[in-house]
Amino acid sequence: MSKENPTSEEQLFIHLISSYITSAWVSLGKLKNPITDKIERDLEHASFSLDILDMIAKRMAGNLEDWESQILNQNLTDLKLNYLEELKTDEKSANKTEPDETSDKEATTTEDTAEETEE
Repeated sequence: MSKENPTSEEQLFIHLISSYITSAWVSLGKLKNPITDKIERDLEHASFSLDILDMIAKRMAGNLEDWESQILNQNLTDLKLNYLEELKTDEKSANKTEPDETSDKEATTTEDTAEETEE
């Protein structure tokens, strides 16, 4: 999937997409942030990096070597799958919080009703 002796322009292209790929992995919380040395998640920034990579893939379609397209497309696929997984994790966390709050309110309402009935 890689080329043994890429040209200077090919090296620059790989460096460009590698920067956005790494940024996306860091934003997904899959790699440590090199500045803070901590795992951090920022799904909005991850989405931005994915959008940039998508745009590059679309705009460069037909102008890349096969191995360059494979690198870009494989990384995009991996990143998108991980992004969706992170979104699902956030949705599950949000859904867990909502029913608990509702059931607490219902319990309070039920208790209040029972006390009012006894009086």
